[in-house]
Amino acid sequence: MLLKIIFDAVLINVSFILAYFVRFKILFFITPDSIPIFEQYLSVLVFVTLIWLAIFKLIGLYDERKCTSLIDELASLFVGVAFGTLVLVGLLFLYREFWVSRLVIVNAWWIAFLLLTLMRIFLFTLKRGLQARGWGVKNTIIIGCGEIAQALALKISKNKSLGYRLNAFFTDSEGKQGQSFHGISVLGKIDQVKQFVRTRGVKEIIIADVELSVETVLDIITECERFGLEFKIVPGILELIATRIDVDELAGIPLITVTEIQLKGFNAAIKRLADISLSLVCIVIFLPVWLIFPILIKLTSKGPILFNQKRVGKDQQPFAMFKFRSMVKGADELVDQLQELSEAEGHLFKIKDDPRITPLGKFMRHWSVDELPQLFNVLLGTMSMVGPRPPLPREVANYNSWHKKRLRIRPGITGPWQVSGRSLLPFDDMVRLDIYYIENWSLWLDFKIMVRTIPVVLFGTGAY
Repeated sequence: MLLKIIFDAVLINVSFILAYFVRFKILFFITPDSIPIFEQYLSVLVFVTLIWLAIFKLIGLYDERKCTSLIDELASLFVGVAFGTLVLVGLLFLYREFWVSRLVIVNAWWIAFLLLTLMRIFLFTLKRGLQARGWGVKNTIIIGCGEIAQALALKISKNKSLGYRLNAFFTDSEGKQGQSFHGISVLGKIDQVKQFVRTRGVKEIIIADVELSVETVLDIITECERFGLEFKIVPGILELIATRIDVDELAGIPLITVTEIQLKGFNAAIKRLADISLSLVCIVIFLPVWLIFPILIKLTSKGPILFNQKRVGKDQQPFAMFKFRSMVKGADELVDQLQELSEAEGHLFKIKDDPRITPLGKFMRHWSVDELPQLFNVLLGTMSMVGPRPPLPREVANYNSWHKKRLRIRPGITGPWQVSGRSLLPFDDMVRLDIYYIENWSLWLDFKIMVRTIPVVLFGTGAY
C-alpha cells in the first residue's frame, strides 16, 4: 500500500505539471489575462497532493478488501480523481486566492486518471507475474474436502497467479483422512488445524464446508483472529441472501424478514433499457458476422443457418434461443446415445470433444461466435445481456427446489458462470454464483461481468 501511495503522490504532481504545460504551451491560443509563474503552481502542489491522497484513502482506494479486482480498483480510482477535481473546482469559487486555472484542473483530471491507471495496470501485471513464480503467495489451508473444496483447490492449483499456495485439507468427515485431491492431502481433523498453523506459516484459512456448525465456524474465526490470520468463508444458501435480510420485532420478539430481490420494479426497468441499448449497438458492430458466417455455415455442412433451441427462461417460461448452428443436422436426437460420455457435473450435458460439432462449429464455439444471434433474444426480451445460463427443459426437470431460484430473472448471454470457468465449473457452484448475482445485482456488477467476459472469450477459457 505504501508503494502505491508514493507512486500516486509522484504521478499527481507529474499530472499537474503536464497539465500546466498543456494549458499554457499547447493551448496558448486560448489567451489568459496573465500566465501564472510555473513556480507558483509548484508551491500549491503539496496542498493538492495531500487533498487527493486523503480522498483516495476515504473512498477505500488503498483497501484491498474493497478493491478486490483491477476493475474495482480502476472504478474507485475514477471516482477518486473525479471527486478530487470537483474539490479543486469548488475551491476556485470559494477561495479567490486559489488562482489555479480551471483548464489546468480539467487537463490534470484526464492526465492523472490516465497515468494512475497505467501505473495500476503495471503493478497488477507485475504482481500476478511474481505470484505465478511463487513470490508473495499466501500459504493456505482449506477446511472441508467436499465438492466445493475440491473445485476450489483445482482452480488454485491451475492458476498460480491467484496468489495462493494450498498446503492441505482438514475435515472431520469420516474416511477422508490421508486421502489426496488434486495433489493436496487431507492432513487431519479440524481440531488439528491450530497446531498446523503454528508450525507451517499459514497465512489464510478458507472454510469451504457449508455443513459445519455455527459454533465450529465461530471457533475457527476466533482462532484466526487470535493468530492474525486472514479467513474466507464459502457461503451457504442462507448467507447468499444476507443482503435482503431486515431485522424487525413483533411484540418484543426479534424477527428476520427477507425482502424482495433487487431486480424488481425500477431496477428491472433500468436493466431492460440497458439491454435494449447494448443489444442494438452490438448488432450493428457485428454486422460483418451476420454477412459472413451464414454463408460459411451453408458451405460447410447441411442444415439450417440458425439453430433454435428450446430453453427455460424467467419464471420457468420456455422460449426459443437463437444460435448459429455449430453441430451436424439432427444433433439433439443423438443426446441419449452420448449421455454416458458427458463430462459435466450435475444436470448438464457437455462433452469436450463432442462428435456432433462441425469443424466450423468448433471455431465458432471457441470464439463464442455461435452465441451472437442471442442478441436478438435480448432485443425481444426473452434474454438479458447478463444473467444466469438458460437451461434446457430436461435439466430443469432434475433441479432441486433451491436450483430453481436461478430462474427468477431473465437468462443472459454472459453471466457469472462464464467468467468463473464456464464448462469447467461444477453445477452446484454455478447455481450458487447465479444466486449471488441475483441477490447482489447492480449495473456495476453487470458491467464488471461484461468486461471480464472479453478475456474469457479471447482465450476460450472453459469453452466446449
